[in-house]
Amino acid sequence: MKRSLDKEAMLAIDIGATKIAAVVARRNERKVVEILGHGIHPCSGFSASGIVNLEEIVASISNASRKALNHVPELEVHKAVIAISGTFIQSQNTIGSLVLSRHGRAVTQDDIDSSIKTAIIRAVPKDYEVIHAIPRWFRLDETPYIRDPLGMVGCVLEVDVHLIIGRESILKNLKRCVVKAGYSVEELAYQPIASSLSVLGDEEKNIGVALVDIGGETTSILVFYEGSILHSETFGIGGEDITRDINHYFQTPMENAEKLKKYSGSAWLEGVSQEEALEVIRFKNRRTIMVKKRRLCQIIEARVEQISEEVMRSLRSRDLLRTLYGGVVLSGGTSMLDGIREKTQQIFERDAIIGYPNGVVGHEEVISSPSFATVIGLLHYGYERRDAHMAAYGSGLKSCYKRIKQWIQETF
Repeated sequence: MKRSLDKEAMLAIDIGATKIAAVVARRNERKVVEILGHGIHPCSGFSASGIVNLEEIVASISNASRKALNHVPELEVHKAVIAISGTFIQSQNTIGSLVLSRHGRAVTQDDIDSSIKTAIIRAVPKDYEVIHAIPRWFRLDETPYIRDPLGMVGCVLEVDVHLIIGRESILKNLKRCVVKAGYSVEELAYQPIASSLSVLGDEEKNIGVALVDIGGETTSILVFYEGSILHSETFGIGGEDITRDINHYFQTPMENAEKLKKYSGSAWLEGVSQEEALEVIRFKNRRTIMVKKRRLCQIIEARVEQISEEVMRSLRSRDLLRTLYGGVVLSGGTSMLDGIREKTQQIFERDAIIGYPNGVVGHEEVISSPSFATVIGLLHYGYERRDAHMAAYGSGLKSCYKRIKQWIQETF
């Protein structure tokens, strides 16, 4: 069958520390995003702190993408939008300013872009690369908290920017992995930013909410209030630590420890019988022993408490708990753990819900699982960026001319 390019098709790849998830989709004439295929492949070449085996990541990206694209063999895709997270990513809020005119003039889009660039220049270390520079609000002369100053008249423009940056060498190597797997990188996104686009609504972002994305080896938080990002951070602890705890305590293979966590465990001890027992496979000659289910759940609960307390410390240090009128939204594969919602509510003393992805159709097993929240949000992010690029540059020769002009202006 002849393969064809489709300008509305998109491949999204979520690079995690334990697995890589890929989804291929297209946007129809009504701008509805439809999932065409998905694939998951294990990956141990990436850790919370960076790359440990480049070739393994390349192979995992290739396998996950191939599984997704096998659903639509007639489709040819050369680019991918990528989501990443890790402790090599940092965030901060910073200020940039620009003098417009002594007597005042109207703010242009170039002025807004220049003010953001000044914020980046003053705050980003030499060995870091900007992943996201998100304006939170603007100040024009004496008027603060402006959402969009375009066209307004003033003398001095200031911008408050939330910067998400990553170590340049690690980001370059991750992009190299994608290229070696056969794709160019269309866009790169921080995983919680992508997740927020699929599980959070505007009302939640306005009233105040914390998104807690629990991955394999990392837990990331993203706090919104009055529609703006107040804080983001990634910690080197996640669901894989729970699996390792079970593995060590019961001396059981990791594969069996993962099954115990998923199918028999709970992060909420209330309701777990004192007497219920489980069969557990041991390392030595693979014999089985009987253990109390309650002991398994105590191990899980202890690690979930540690993850939650890590998040709480970050929020308390910035006095952000008082902004969470919308509570806590949990996403990522570990959010499917039994009892984690109840435990989160107890620790945070706020409502907690599981964040299910929305805004797409097709492949029910994908759109109904929190573990796909990031990769589905990544589709939303990718299409938003495409639309913004088209609005700014157009297409064809017009786009080429504008980009050349921009390069000349920035270079000289």
